[in-house]
Amino acid sequence: MIKLKYYILFIAFIFLVFLACSVQVPEFNVTGEKTSLENQVLGAYQQIESDTWVIASTRSIGSGQTTPMSTRRRQVLEAVQNRKFNKDEIDEFKKDRTVGENNKGFLTILSSEKYKTDDNYRRIVDQVVKEENLDREVVYERIVAINQSAAEAGQEERDQIFAKLNFDNSPSGTMIQKPDGEWTEKK
Repeated sequence: MIKLKYYILFIAFIFLVFLACSVQVPEFNVTGEKTSLENQVLGAYQQIESDTWVIASTRSIGSGQTTPMSTRRRQVLEAVQNRKFNKDEIDEFKKDRTVGENNKGFLTILSSEKYKTDDNYRRIVDQVVKEENLDREVVYERIVAINQSAAEAGQEERDQIFAKLNFDNSPSGTMIQKPDGEWTEKK
């Protein structure tokens, strides 16, 4: 009987010890699957967009004066503004599967039925895709110029990053090109 009492007390003591102990769950911070370089490139692109809005909204003092700006900076400003202007049309072309995002960070014409049969549509697609790809090139060059890590990365790595940024910003249903060259639909 005394042994049973000690046994029960011992179990109660162990039980209380376990209750007093706290188990802390380790903290996990999920930052996504972006690499450090991807985050830097994205940050540089966001900075360019921010600069564009600041420059575009700056009002000069006095009549006929404009804000002084280098030719290169003006090109970047125009490229970002043009990309925003063409975004709706490009999204429609993606929806029609007339264009897709290639694995180098640029648009590729995929030659849908509408593209093959409608001359006016084809001219518009050709012009908008040409403008968009030129604008992307200007922006990409600026990102490389202002970001040391991007400048040090190889062209292939930069292409993959720019392609991924465009994939991520494309609506579902967009045709995207995998690194192996195969085309697939974005889910």
